[in-house]
Amino acid sequence: MHIVTRAFAVLATSAALTLSALPPTQAGTPRATFGDRLGELAQVESAVPLSASPTGAVRKGAVPIETAGGASLALDLPARGVTAKKADGRYHLPGRKGSSLAVTPTSTGTQVLVGIDSAEAPATYDFGLRGDVSPRPAPDGGVDLVGPDGAVVAQVEAPWAVDAAGRQVPTRYELRGSTIRQVVDHRARGVAYPVVADPKVKFCDLGTAVCVKLSKKETKKVHDAMFVSLGAGVSTLCGLIPAKNPAGVAVKAVCAAAVSAYFYKLRGVFKKAKKAGRCVELKFRIVAVAVVGGKVVKC
Repeated sequence: MHIVTRAFAVLATSAALTLSALPPTQAGTPRATFGDRLGELAQVESAVPLSASPTGAVRKGAVPIETAGGASLALDLPARGVTAKKADGRYHLPGRKGSSLAVTPTSTGTQVLVGIDSAEAPATYDFGLRGDVSPRPAPDGGVDLVGPDGAVVAQVEAPWAVDAAGRQVPTRYELRGSTIRQVVDHRARGVAYPVVADPKVKFCDLGTAVCVKLSKKETKKVHDAMFVSLGAGVSTLCGLIPAKNPAGVAVKAVCAAAVSAYFYKLRGVFKKAKKAGRCVELKFRIVAVAVVGGKVVKC
């Protein structure tokens, strides 16, 4: 669950369960710790000091977050009352049996990771909201957070999950008052542990655009294709966009035309990202004219 604060008192929330990404433990091999797995996750944000983040210290299982407009929001973790230990800039908390949590202060908010190790781990994880916001189902399967005036001030992305073999694991949000419950049906037959879930394609800018974050490997792949030919670059980039939810379908429909129109500008972004060892996030405008922009971001 990655909560991001933005200007104009808009809190854009990239929220999902981010779980472990290592292959299943082999017989006779020491089992990896949750800390080991954090380093294996491609989309984990780098931790920053609390002074450089709108996130406050984790206390008694709650994360305080201040928005750009000065409003405050508290996120109750599925480990309330538990003392957090800080290591490598992250707060680590034990969850219920077979699960654990890590909270990472980032320059734009906070990222919460939950590890699911086995079938004994819970299938539901409750994230409580405290502050002047109310959750409301969003059309894409995510959750909008609505302020007292009825305006959407935050967005929780639609979640997805895959197991260690790359297969999709059903996951969804359920609203229970001011609590967002994430359900991960990881006990289904044939699921390989550990499970990993994290958003890749999301509606952004209050639904007027779609943002796509590429991994470091995907960024390099698109970069190399773009320096082969326009056709190879467009085909490779658009081929990486999963059309598994309304956001993905929307951006898939405009991808080829938008990328072709802004090809050389985007190629420069990918060149900078590869040189810096970073990733690229693309923003496709889906209202009015199809416009695409890109920026270099942390992986």
